[in-house]
This record gives sequence, structure tokens and C-alpha cells, in this order.
Amino acid sequence: MTCWAIIPARGGSKGIKDKNIKLLNGKPLIQYAIDSLHEANCFDKIIVTSDSEKILSRARDCGAEAHLRLNFEESNDIVMPDIPTISCLEGFSSKEVPDFAFMIQCTSPFITPQSYRKGFTLLQNNPESTVFAAVEAHINLWQESDSGHNKSTWQPINHPFHERIGRQFVKKKQVNEIGAFYGFRTSSFIEAKHRFFSYALPVFVDEDEVDDIDTMEDWALAEYKITKNLEESNEN
Repeated sequence: MTCWAIIPARGGSKGIKDKNIKLLNGKPLIQYAIDSLHEANCFDKIIVTSDSEKILSRARDCGAEAHLRLNFEESNDIVMPDIPTISCLEGFSSKEVPDFAFMIQCTSPFITPQSYRKGFTLLQNNPESTVFAAVEAHINLWQESDSGHNKSTWQPINHPFHERIGRQFVKKKQVNEIGAFYGFRTSSFIEAKHRFFSYALPVFVDEDEVDDIDTMEDWALAEYKITKNLEESNEN
């Protein structure tokens, strides 16, 4: 069964200028994802789709294939990454497209090759599902609701209202979708035009892998984590 990894990476980042190719500890941000995908050794192609020639040039340097977006509407800041990923796949003939595809978020630089392999294996064993990166959630969520008396009230979403129980006693496991990657059958994804179309299964990653870089504060935290990991490696 063939499987491709598609990385949608637009050039118009607003929070951090040229974020996807900005050097993080001396390496372009996008290279962290590409290197990890190569090391996972379960993807027949790694493709970066972008409206930016600078990003595509970096992608080629890192050993990925490049796909230039012809429809620049797909690169505005309100379009979900599903759309350019589908357009990229539709650019190939039906004989070329893979059985499965993974949509990769290159702003999550700490996802390990082991997690990608785990996701690939889970998808192979559940080919009609969507698999997604996740961590266990241990938070109590509340939602505002209308009481009907011109007064808002708050109701619990994922925990009992009249009791407070420790997380070790929670009867049903809850997860946080972290957005780092999604895997699915290619034909089903293209037909549905959305990443979730049947049933979904979480791929559990370690807490250390969770870091979605969107702001300069996120960037500073990522730099700190890399420096700390290097120091710990040198000590050992």
C-alpha cells in the first residue's frame, strides 16, 4: 500500500515572517518535519505544496518534492489546509495517486519518526478511518448556554456537574487533537473534501512532541526545548 506525506506550507505567515523557512537552531523550520518523515521510512513521497518559490526551494534542498500552487486563493489565511492538500493530490493522475496520504503540519517540529510510523501502522490496520495526532486531555471544559431568562449560565461539557472526580477515575478517555498530522485513504479524502469523513482514531504522541509554532512566544519555547535537549544529550 502506497502512502505519501503532503506538507501544505503557505508563504504569507503573519505572526512570524517567513515562518516556514525561518532558521530554528540553524535549520529551516520546515526541515524538521521533512527530516522526520524521511527517517520514518514509510512514505513513498514527501511533497511540499506552497505558493512560495522560496519555501519550495528549501523543500527541494531538504529532499522533498515541490508542488507550486496555481490557485493563490488556496494560500490565504482562512483556507483550511485540506484544500491545498487535495489540490496537490488532484494534480496527479488516478494511476499515480497513493492508497493513503498524510497531511503534515510543518509548524510542529518535534513530532518523531516513531509517531509517524505509529500513525501509518494504525491507518493500515484501519484503512477506512482518519488517524490524527493527539495527547490525552485532562482539562474540565465549560460552555456558555442561554438559561431562557435573559441570563447566561455555564454547563460542563466533558465532566459531571455535581461531582468532582480525579482524572484517574474518568470512565471515558478524552483526547486533545494537536493538529500535527492526519492520515486517510486518499480517494475518500478527495471525495469528502475534508479530513474527517467516517470514523477517527487518535495516534498518541508524547507531551514533548507537542509544540505548534504560531507566535514568537511559541518560537522562543521551541528554541529553549532544542537547547535543553542538546544540553541533556551532551551530559549523557
